Amino acid sequence: MTNLHARLAFFLATDALKELQRANWVHSTARFENVAEHSWHAALLAMLFSDAAPDGTDHSHVRDLLVVHDLVEVYAGDTPIWDDVLRASEAEREALAGAKLMAMLPEADFSRFDALWREFQAQETEEARFARAIDTLHPLVMSWTEGGHGHSNTTLTPSIILERKRPTIEAYPVLWELVLWLLQGAVDRGLLPPDETIQRREVPDDK
Repeated sequence: MTNLHARLAFFLATDALKELQRANWVHSTARFENVAEHSWHAALLAMLFSDAAPDGTDHSHVRDLLVVHDLVEVYAGDTPIWDDVLRASEAEREALAGAKLMAMLPEADFSRFDALWREFQAQETEEARFARAIDTLHPLVMSWTEGGHGHSNTTLTPSIILERKRPTIEAYPVLWELVLWLLQGAVDRGLLPPDETIQRREVPDDK
């Protein structure tokens, strides 16, 4: 096998994602999710909701994008969607981190992994946009489905969540209806304060 050491070095570097916390909790308890858990779970969510994507979407490619999309956080760290200060430097930090991490790979693997990461960031393909929607949806499912524990950010309201999530999810009606239903349930259970954006909804298309 060629390039064994380089491939293993890259692979073992990404093991750090198992220790890198995100801002949201896992569904079962109020402990912070780590990045590795999120990436795997988002890929699974994309498989389950593949029928929410436009016809012709390459779902194998979507899953590849989701596996790769957060690898650079090994060096850049996680940037919570609600942290506007960190978000201001996110692109620069992740570009530097991506160059450092991908440089560990042999040439053939570099071309493949770097292209996937850049495609996800550019959001110019249907697969990248759907992967981003799933990536954005995942923490909502963790936080606001029945049995969940809410979010570590206690200042959130339905309006704030919808404003931030709308640009990436609303283009997929099935996913957007799921978001609205999740937030309604969170309000009903006292996990979020009520506001005018949430209206009574039935379970979305539970056939």
